[in-house]
Amino acid sequence: MQIQERIQSIFKKRALHQTAFVTVGSLINGVSLLVLNIILARALSQEFFGIFSLSVLALSTMAEISDFGLNMGLLRFAPYYIATNQTDKLKQLLKTVWRWRVALTWILTLGGIVLSYPLAKYLFGQAKIAPYLAYSFLGIGGVILLGFLATYLQSNQRFFYQASVQSLKGFLRLLIVIILALAGVRNLFVYLSVYIFVPWILFLVNYGVFPDKFRKVEVDQEVKSNLHSQLAKFSFWLTISSLMAIAGGKIDQVMISHYLGLEQVAVFTVAWQLIQIFPVVYGSISSVLMPKISALVNKTELIAFVKRVFKWVLVGTIGIALLIYPSQYLINFLFGQKYVAAMPVYLILAYGFLLNILAIPFSMTVTIFNKTHIMAIGAFFQLVLLVICNLVFIPRYGIMGVAYTYIISLVANFLWNLIWAFFLIKKKDFIVV
Repeated sequence: MQIQERIQSIFKKRALHQTAFVTVGSLINGVSLLVLNIILARALSQEFFGIFSLSVLALSTMAEISDFGLNMGLLRFAPYYIATNQTDKLKQLLKTVWRWRVALTWILTLGGIVLSYPLAKYLFGQAKIAPYLAYSFLGIGGVILLGFLATYLQSNQRFFYQASVQSLKGFLRLLIVIILALAGVRNLFVYLSVYIFVPWILFLVNYGVFPDKFRKVEVDQEVKSNLHSQLAKFSFWLTISSLMAIAGGKIDQVMISHYLGLEQVAVFTVAWQLIQIFPVVYGSISSVLMPKISALVNKTELIAFVKRVFKWVLVGTIGIALLIYPSQYLINFLFGQKYVAAMPVYLILAYGFLLNILAIPFSMTVTIFNKTHIMAIGAFFQLVLLVICNLVFIPRYGIMGVAYTYIISLVANFLWNLIWAFFLIKKKDFIVV
């Protein structure tokens, strides 16, 4: 009875309010970026909008590559140190992640600029976008460090603050783009500057949220070594998983650019923009529940938690499914007649993404058992599946082949997480940090 009451308490008003905060913040950010892309899609030719999309894709991909499982490691262990008042360990954890973040910012920024031409010519098959890629890489540090700040706020369960930062990131970008568009600006470098500098500004303004003097903390060498070992073990396989997932998430646009051209990149980008509500829902639920599941103390509590989360997301998923079909007509309304071809692509992507939401309790179970190698293996098979299916389907079905590939990969990912979650709960001991 006590366990049931404990689990139920997680889903009472406070948790729902926290989810609402994060959802609203993510929605404001997501809707702002959607409107931003609508403005640019209408203002620019398909070719120039395709160049802009690939430049932003390169920036976000390089920033994601820098993670190496560190944000998830921070989110996995920081709530425990905060809950147990181990302030020095928390500061040491932050210091470790911070040093990696700063080092990777320099490496990826300089490396990206140097390699921009080979990336443009051989990866995207579009040599003329090289100057735009090089310029976009100046924004890597802002995205990396703002993500680090947001993860700390999340692990500290300061969800309203986190949501505010998220909201401002999208809103400021949109506001500046509107002003530039009304002023008649058509220079892509100017619009890329908006993407580059807004995250930098937000990070610098909010730097004070971190614990005082965390970069100067000194702990016992044994404690420091144990903490580094703990973080490394958790993050290593998660890094492999993240790199595979990043490659899998970007391979579609790369292959579209190679096989179908910049105009089809623009069409796919429009469909992709409209489904961004689903990552918002997914991220909002995960953001609130991850610190809470990290605080569970035994397998009995975990089982009760997983069952309740699944019932919760199932109801929400059914509700969302009813809205997907009529929402396709927003593409014509928002982006214009030239992007009607994105409608069937959007439908397949949207219905497929519902599986990601349903998989939340199962993927969290794999994470909480610290079995991140399972996630890495799953991500590897998913990447192989994406490459093979795209190679087969794109020549035959064009841009729809990318959509078919996407939904096949999501079904495979859902089944992988479901099977492993049941196996771990039944066969493995629950390990508390």
